[in-house]
Amino acid sequence: MSGMLIAAAAALALGSDPAGSDPGVVPGVDAYFESMAIAVAPGREARFVSGDNVAGYFAGRTQSQGKGEGYVRREGTLFLDYASFVDGAANDRARSAEQVLPYGHRARYPNGATEEMALLSKQHAIAISVASPRAAMLAIAPLLKDAGSARQEGDVVIVAGAGQFAAFAADQQFTLEQPLTLRSANPVTSMTVVAAFGASAEQAAQRARRLVATDPIRAEKTARHAALTRSYLATSDAEYNKALNWAKASAAMFVVEEFGTGIWAGLPWFRDNWGRDTFIALPGTLLVSGQFEQAKAVLSNFARFQNLDARDKEYGRVPNRVSATEKTIYNTVDGTPWMLREALEYIRYTGDKDFAAQMYKLAVPYFDGAIANYTDREGLLTHDSADTWMDARINNKQPWSARGPRAVEIQALWHTALQTGAGLARQAGDHAKAREWSALAAKAQRSFLSRFWDGRVMADRLREDGSRDTKVRPNQLMLVSIPFDDFVPAAVQAKVTRSAVSQLLYPYGIASLSQDDRYFHPRHENAAFHHKDAAYHQGTIWGWNAGFTVTALNKFGYQDLAWPVTQNLGRQILGLGTLGTMSELLDALPDAAGAPKPSGTWAQSWSVAEYARNGYQDYVGFKPDLPANTLAFTPAVPAAWTSFYAVLPFGRDESVEVDYKPGRWDFRLKGANARTVRFSFLNRDKSRSQVSFRLDAGKRATLLVGARSASLNGRALAVRPAQASYRGVIGKLKLRQPAHYDPANFPMLESKDVLKGIVERGEYR
Repeated sequence: MSGMLIAAAAALALGSDPAGSDPGVVPGVDAYFESMAIAVAPGREARFVSGDNVAGYFAGRTQSQGKGEGYVRREGTLFLDYASFVDGAANDRARSAEQVLPYGHRARYPNGATEEMALLSKQHAIAISVASPRAAMLAIAPLLKDAGSARQEGDVVIVAGAGQFAAFAADQQFTLEQPLTLRSANPVTSMTVVAAFGASAEQAAQRARRLVATDPIRAEKTARHAALTRSYLATSDAEYNKALNWAKASAAMFVVEEFGTGIWAGLPWFRDNWGRDTFIALPGTLLVSGQFEQAKAVLSNFARFQNLDARDKEYGRVPNRVSATEKTIYNTVDGTPWMLREALEYIRYTGDKDFAAQMYKLAVPYFDGAIANYTDREGLLTHDSADTWMDARINNKQPWSARGPRAVEIQALWHTALQTGAGLARQAGDHAKAREWSALAAKAQRSFLSRFWDGRVMADRLREDGSRDTKVRPNQLMLVSIPFDDFVPAAVQAKVTRSAVSQLLYPYGIASLSQDDRYFHPRHENAAFHHKDAAYHQGTIWGWNAGFTVTALNKFGYQDLAWPVTQNLGRQILGLGTLGTMSELLDALPDAAGAPKPSGTWAQSWSVAEYARNGYQDYVGFKPDLPANTLAFTPAVPAAWTSFYAVLPFGRDESVEVDYKPGRWDFRLKGANARTVRFSFLNRDKSRSQVSFRLDAGKRATLLVGARSASLNGRALAVRPAQASYRGVIGKLKLRQPAHYDPANFPMLESKDVLKGIVERGEYR
């Protein structure tokens, strides 16, 4: 089944032929985007999407005109699509060879004409070009929705509609033909039109004039290339490189400025800044990519929404959701712990002491509120049954998948938050708070082990009556991926990894509930049997969960099991659903042809962000810790990689370049300061050994790694044990094979709304 599923996903990526990597070289603008182009053959329609990094996105469909959502903005959708013409003949996009790119798309026609469209980041504008191999009368006709009539005012055309104005300007002299076509005044070989939008006709016109004079598509490609290649990873697997670059580009699309800098959760429904989603997506979106100022802005922006009403039970929390249209809400137990976790990670990447002081100020009211209102006598953090990431409710009342009042990953996040807070307090000189929070972290740790772990099975939650809910869910794997490794012993982490992976991990993703559980729902949308939210967390696969699963596998040396899952996810990015991105969900079980079926939002930020994070933090293993002046590497390189080249940013305009071949790591540090490298490498028995060495700026250093031995530039290094082997505990893992979809085999499909009845009768366990 594994091979069939991967092949089925690969078959969806039509015509893609990624260029191979050139070790040691970051490709230029044209080569970079050529390697990313997703080719779509004539006759197939597929959605593609690009974001403007302000508050809008363009969603189109290949091989068609006017069938996509168009340029969706808060003001409304005015611009739907466009058509191009050569000597009065329309270019038929249905017959084109089309390529999808991070900024838009381009098409080549049988007559030799080409067209290209780019959504211009932070410009409230779109650029469209058409070119012909011979001089011809070229024309571009924007397709608008609910627009007034077009009028020409000198060198621009103005149209009003959807609460905004649009202005169109061209880089060639043109004539306006009604209803709205800009046709070149003379035969030319190329023509570019900018469609700019504004609150007034004058604002839109000024934008259009300014942008059309700048070769806007080239400028957009250059700017995106600079942002996307600030960090870089090219392996010996060209298809993976392509998927990774797309994951980074897609994740960057969700970074917006609507409420200050933030990260949208997903498209088309979740165009808000959700706390939990934002912080889960932040490392893969902004830290591994080296966008540290944006990361700081996201964290600082959320901090300004902190609930500082001491009378409120949610005192100290940051929001669950910041929305343009609805009230800011605080009903999440893990949003603020996730924020503190990512604040810590940002500080480790950058060494930003001033920001650490800012986060300490946020931590004080958060812990005051959490300790007073949500901490039990055992030091564990309590919460409502639908206040974790599994938060769906029946008609906004009973939870579909109750996880209160103490869920496993919430306690891991709580411990992480307390440890982070204690560190921030020590730096701020508040040693009393540091001792208080450290002591509570230790108490929570002791209570957790005694209550959740019975020596064999990790509970997913403690119920209201204190009993252990032992449903097999992926949440327990977050015990392995938290930044402080002492919450549960490594041997327990290993057993947790074995249990969750063996029961939940399919070749195409990890299920939210074991298929052996009576509550398991094989399909997300299955209206004949249940509301889709019944299945939301009862088996349905969430893309972001693959992130911490890969982290857990790689930690214990099982990267060659994680790798085929990563490959399959990459094929989903390149060919399944919306091209170049990942959906929120997949059905738990594949379709009749054995292919994964996407569901939920058709583009989800944390799905692609976690895919990107895995490449840099788990396979390459780079996690800097600048407060300790350390560049930490804990790699788990798949055996399939025969080489890779990486540029890994940190600090202020610093980076380390790595050239890898099996057993050999060549480093070059760019920056003003020498750094200590702490390098933990896997041995054949899956144990880890560790070496440390000084890396001088501007100088190359070669690390050779063998069986529990290492040398730097020909000189032997002292090697010490870093992690025992847990191969005997975990054993030989393999991917779970999905069951066959047959309603007769699943208790939740015995009749209509089975789970709903169980929940409403108070029988859910």
